[in-house]
Amino acid sequence: MKRMLFLCFITCLFVLIGCSEQPSEKVLRYQENNEIIDKEKDEIIGEVSDTIYDTIDRSNAEAEEIIISPVLKDMPDIIPKEGRYSIAPLWSEVMAPQAGRVLVYDQDNVLLVSEVFDSLYGVQSVTVDLNGSHSVHLDGINEAIITPVDTQFSNQLSTGIWEVGKDIEAGEYSVYPPEYGFGDLHVYEEGKPPRVFEFLDVSPESMVDIQLIEGQKLRVSGLSLLQFELK
Repeated sequence: MKRMLFLCFITCLFVLIGCSEQPSEKVLRYQENNEIIDKEKDEIIGEVSDTIYDTIDRSNAEAEEIIISPVLKDMPDIIPKEGRYSIAPLWSEVMAPQAGRVLVYDQDNVLLVSEVFDSLYGVQSVTVDLNGSHSVHLDGINEAIITPVDTQFSNQLSTGIWEVGKDIEAGEYSVYPPEYGFGDLHVYEEGKPPRVFEFLDVSPESMVDIQLIEGQKLRVSGLSLLQFELK
């Protein structure tokens, strides 16, 4: 609902540009590069755990696969060992279309990840670093699998949290969803305010130009995949 109100707000501002010679910075930033700023950005990001900046051991030396069954689902805390993981629902082929959420909290109960899974469209998995104290919770999903994953460079990033210099090379990129989607790219750099770029479709107008710096954390949210083309 907040997202729809923001889109209506931006649309109205675009209309008013014709009546004003000096559009606001908010409108200019969105027109030029689909960047959301100010209050609307803060509402999209919400409170995010500082552990997003943590660097963990990605060797997955202690990481283990966990299958969350209906029996385990109602446990208060599912805390995987330190490692890099993919979290995905286990949908039954004979069941009707399903949707649900995965939430990851730090030890202080501050949210790190919240994504909506859908068995037909949208997000199918989330990739994230877990430091050994993060807890995983499911809402509306009976079964899921938490699987250790290897680290490798790629110019395609799926839903989750990624690190520049480990998962994607630093550099200047044009970014777009290769298939229809609706979501955001959040850019976190310690000591600086996070940035949010919005993607509404696969049209050229939805493409974002961005400079990635080693050590930045990238969060792909609401989209199954983003393509990064080096400029």
